[in-house]
Amino acid sequence: MLSSDGLADIVVTAQKREESLQSTPISIDVLSDRALEQRGIATITDFISGAAPSLRIAPFAGRASAVTIGMRGLVPTDATQISRDPTVGIYIDGVYLGRVQGLGTELVDVERIEVLRGPQGTLFGRNAVGGALSIITKKPTGKFGVDMTGGLRNWDGRSIAAHVNLPEVAGISVKLDGVYNKRDGWVENPLAGASDWNAIKRYGFRAAALWKPAANLSIEYAFDTSTDKSTGGYPHIEYMLPGAPPLAPIFSVDGRRTRHARGGFALEPSVGKVKGHVLHAEWDIGDALTLRSITAYRELDQTQHDNSSGAFLAFRPNGFEGRASFAGVDQDQFSEELQLVGTTDRLNYVLGAFYFDENATDVAFAPFTSQFNANGTAINTLPVPVSATPYPDRASEAHAKSKALYGQATWTPPVLDDRLHLTGGLRYTGDSKHGRMTKLRGADAPPALRFEFRSKRVDPAATIAFDISDNVNSYLRWGNAYRAGGANSRSTIFRPFAEETVESWELGLKSDLFDRHVRLNLAAYASRLKDMQLDFTSPANPSATETINGDRDAKIKGVEADLTIAPGGGFTLTGNYVFTDADVPPQINPFTNRSERIKVAQTPRHAATMALDYRFPALPDGTLSAHVDGNWSSGYYSSATDPMLSNKVLLLNARLTLGDLKVGSGKVDVSIWGKNLTDQEYQLFDFELASPGLINANQTYFSEPRTYGVDVRFRF
Repeated sequence: MLSSDGLADIVVTAQKREESLQSTPISIDVLSDRALEQRGIATITDFISGAAPSLRIAPFAGRASAVTIGMRGLVPTDATQISRDPTVGIYIDGVYLGRVQGLGTELVDVERIEVLRGPQGTLFGRNAVGGALSIITKKPTGKFGVDMTGGLRNWDGRSIAAHVNLPEVAGISVKLDGVYNKRDGWVENPLAGASDWNAIKRYGFRAAALWKPAANLSIEYAFDTSTDKSTGGYPHIEYMLPGAPPLAPIFSVDGRRTRHARGGFALEPSVGKVKGHVLHAEWDIGDALTLRSITAYRELDQTQHDNSSGAFLAFRPNGFEGRASFAGVDQDQFSEELQLVGTTDRLNYVLGAFYFDENATDVAFAPFTSQFNANGTAINTLPVPVSATPYPDRASEAHAKSKALYGQATWTPPVLDDRLHLTGGLRYTGDSKHGRMTKLRGADAPPALRFEFRSKRVDPAATIAFDISDNVNSYLRWGNAYRAGGANSRSTIFRPFAEETVESWELGLKSDLFDRHVRLNLAAYASRLKDMQLDFTSPANPSATETINGDRDAKIKGVEADLTIAPGGGFTLTGNYVFTDADVPPQINPFTNRSERIKVAQTPRHAATMALDYRFPALPDGTLSAHVDGNWSSGYYSSATDPMLSNKVLLLNARLTLGDLKVGSGKVDVSIWGKNLTDQEYQLFDFELASPGLINANQTYFSEPRTYGVDVRFRF
């Protein structure tokens, strides 16, 4: 955003207080509501496109029900398990979200998203070893206003979003938000009555009430509920492995992204239902002291319905096919956080206490839904799915409690013209977790299949910052963070694993140059991981995995650059570049007992975005603006043991908006947009099925094809 004095300040809350992005000694990428709209980001899963290159998001095994989220090379291969923690903390209005399931729901009226890179062990509550994604929504204004957007897109897509602010009454301001988004799948399923692959149906509602009983006291209650009924990705047979048995005569290698499935298979949406309550209270005790409370309760109910669609078992006459993956997660969580934020002449400080209580259960079953005929010229849907074992294959429960006390203070000593700032922080964390396998192969699981994890630790952090000039700031940051241990619920022995820890150094420079028409922020970091949690998949059964702690330290280093140029004349150019170099020592595979090279999953060595915005000269009635952006990345590995890099990718997106058209007492904006304009094709996730009885091919989930549409926004 450009002000009369150049680029305007961007306000962030990464350190629990409102500060300028340029004076905050943390590597941060901020996306405003306008940037999110221009890039077509309505859910966390939309970041799969690479719109924030430091944030690596991918669908786990092509599923609609869960995603893999990572930063700075810390990407969990399978974060869907209820007994383990993610590497990146996800927060909405300060409330930590414990599970990656349910993150596909529509985001409701976001003010900005802060991507906090690197370990956030001091101020953020739950094991943010890779970083944190902080989502801040818009608060009630107390003034009547309506903001509605309707859209049409290809694949018979349609969407609507409505945001209504009601006038303040008796000191209470109310805001109502509703969103709906639906689109057909782009891989057609010929089975009558079955869903297509990659279809979307999401809707949600949020109500917030902000009460200000006094000038120095505010209390906001919000309730939200959302539903995601989307189908997973289509498993392409990209290529056959050497020595693979022949495919059934009706099947063939896809090779590239297809629009039509190789046959009709039973498929229905995965359904995620999320609802939550949050109470924010803020009391300005004095001009320089604020007490905050964030109390939240959330519930999650997520089902999973996937189908391998003929890309799993080798062909056998009258043999079964169409392996379905049915799963469910039920979770509830309660959290409470207290923050005391204060300022003196030379000291800024934050003191906090955090409590988190989570209970979750999961269940999984993988029967077959189809059967070949004798010669493989047809495949028929079974009236009832069949399995070699009774329902379910496995089920488990997990319970977690986390207690934390934290403090951070920044002191500006009376030297060097007050340009030196020293920050120190400590966080005490007490984690306790326990769980058990409740069902295994249809029977009660043995009592021995249980785990218990306890940890008490203190993680420090320190920063030295120096203002080189009024517009150039530098810092050196050091800190520790950790991720709790747990157990692998995909393991037949419910194998427990210990915590992993990370120590990180970061050197940064933040600068506003040329009368604030150029903003360049740079950060270089080096991280050392101890006891890294590593996943291995059984060659005979892709559903069986083991998690172990690495026996040697892993090292990750990288560079992050953020650039904004506003030369005038209506132009703004932004760019982000991320370089990641990871060295993970070889590890003994528990399935093969062989030493294997370990790769960092879903993390390209190079990733970048570039965007150009242009505001045309003023029109007689309205405004005209254009946005073009490109997301590029080098190849990456889908998992820690993936043998081959994905292909490089460059996605081009654009949006043209004719805005501020007067209609009655309101204004209308009309936008046409396109994503992946050149129809680029690349692998989102792939893995080899290479064992006797399996198809012995590379199963691949490809990216979304070109999409385009029109949006109409009405405001009054």
